[in-house]
Parts: sequence; C-alpha cells; structure tokens
Amino acid sequence: MEEPRTSKRALRPRVAAAPAAEAAVQARPSPLPRPTGRVLVVHANGKEYGRGAAGHKASNRDDFSFSAQEYVAMRDSRAPYSGDPRRNKLLPLPRPTYTEFINRARAARMLDRLDFLYVAADAPQPPPWASFAQYERVVWCGVSFRRFARLWTPERHHFFVPEFQQRVLAVLCCAKRNAHLGALPLELLHAIVAASAGTTDARRDDYDDRATIESGARHLFLPAPGSAGVREALFDAVFGLA
Repeated sequence: MEEPRTSKRALRPRVAAAPAAEAAVQARPSPLPRPTGRVLVVHANGKEYGRGAAGHKASNRDDFSFSAQEYVAMRDSRAPYSGDPRRNKLLPLPRPTYTEFINRARAARMLDRLDFLYVAADAPQPPPWASFAQYERVVWCGVSFRRFARLWTPERHHFFVPEFQQRVLAVLCCAKRNAHLGALPLELLHAIVAASAGTTDARRDDYDDRATIESGARHLFLPAPGSAGVREALFDAVFGLA
C-alpha cells in the first residue's frame, strides 16, 4: 500500500527592499500638523464675477447666480470674508483663486475656519499686521505680494542680513532702558524698525519654502493658484495634507 503523498509548498526567499526604495521612503517628508486655528488667504484677483461683470469673458458673467455688484461689494470691503461655500454664496466657484484652497480646507475638515481677503496688487502697504492676530496662518498668494515679504517683522527677522539684525536688537534693547522709547506701543516700535530697513537689508527675494511653513511662521508668501508647479505641495503643507 502506497503512502499518501504530502505536498510541500515551496517557500520563496524574502526579497530585501531595494536601497533606493528605502531611501525614497525615508526622504519623504512627514505630514505637518493640521491647523487648529483660522487660515486667511490673501489674493489680488481683481476680476469681477457675477451677472453684469466687466471683462470679455462671458463665463465670468453667466456662470453665477449672484450679481457682480454683490461680489465686488464683498471683495472690496477690506474685510475678510468666509471661504465656506455653505455659508458664503458669493464665492465664484470653481475659479482657482478660491477652489484650490477650499478643496484643501475641506480635506482638512476646516472649511468653517477658512477666510479670504482681497488686497489690490498695487497696494503700497499691507493691512496693519495687528489686524491678522486672529489667524494662525496668513497665506499671501502671488508675485505682487513678494515685495511685502521683504518687510521686517519679528517672525521674519532671520531673513535679514546680520548687520540689520544687530541694529534691530540694539533698538529693542534701548526701548527696554529708555523711558521715552519704551513708552511707544510695541506695534509702532516694530513699524519704525521696519521702515528703517533698506533695499539691501532683506535676504529673501523669493517665495517661501516648506521649511518656512514648518517653522510655524504666521505669514507665508506663496505662488498664486494656477501658477508654479511647486505650489501644490506648498498649499498641501499649509493645511497639513503633505
């Protein structure tokens, strides 16, 4: 009588991961924490949207149920307006100025904490820095705002040459010891320091990078929606999606 045959499953040797693949996984940046506060997107899109909108593009007039007068009144109010389409029916979707951020805020489950603000491309100065106090992140979009990145603020102090940093330190130390200088409101003192910066004092003349986002800086100067390809990774990082 023959013994029953037993089938033996051939064991394949475990293949070690390729060194290049391991290096790629290790080099991939880990996702940043998602914002817990409000995010403000500052844009310079001066186009009109809605019924009666100026301009040659018919879709900017015909694709929306609201009037251009309503939209422009909201945009030019000099006040932030909600980026939540559930609350704000005047958002001209799917225009990239808004959609690229609304989609990311939705993915990060923070639509109710997204706002927009319009600042004209030729504005000589940004709104007072103190007006942004309620926001965890302020994203300045587009090349027209890169000149504001060269303005001195405490959080962008490291983007200035060492000589200017030393002057700032000297002024702030004097304010601690001098009764008259120390009596100035801190915001005014910072404005005086910023006004003293020359054109060669700032070392930053480009958009911010991921390292700046990771640093927790409140004000970020990034490309406009629909422009540089790197913008997608930067926008994702702002919302903790990359």
